[in-house]
Amino acid sequence: MAALREGMYVIGMKDQLNAFDLVSHPLSEHIAYVTDEMGFVLFDKRERASAESTRVSDIRIKNVDSFGPYFIEQYLLLESLSKQEIAQNVIDYYENHKEKLQKCLDNYSESKGKGFICWRFIATPQPQ
Repeated sequence: MAALREGMYVIGMKDQLNAFDLVSHPLSEHIAYVTDEMGFVLFDKRERASAESTRVSDIRIKNVDSFGPYFIEQYLLLESLSKQEIAQNVIDYYENHKEKLQKCLDNYSESKGKGFICWRFIATPQPQ
């Protein structure tokens, strides 16, 4: 699934939306990130942009209410398409424990992966 912006996603096959073929994809300049059906982040344009920029305003912000790999909207879409357990867990946590979810996400370094597929790392207290 390629995320273009809030409310706009393109669903395709893995061979259509992989990091190698995105360069030639007609929507490549509009694709912010790509995840697989489980929520693994396969490509994140903002990661590349933040590596090339030193301005703090250009660095991606992790937030459950803002467009990006942790945005709840993506998991609502995954839930309706695939009925994946991880999507339901994220949605449940968002509905019932949003503040705790955001607090855990604020402390998550992404060193073990990105997106809520890494649920066990996000929901577990991180060593300081």
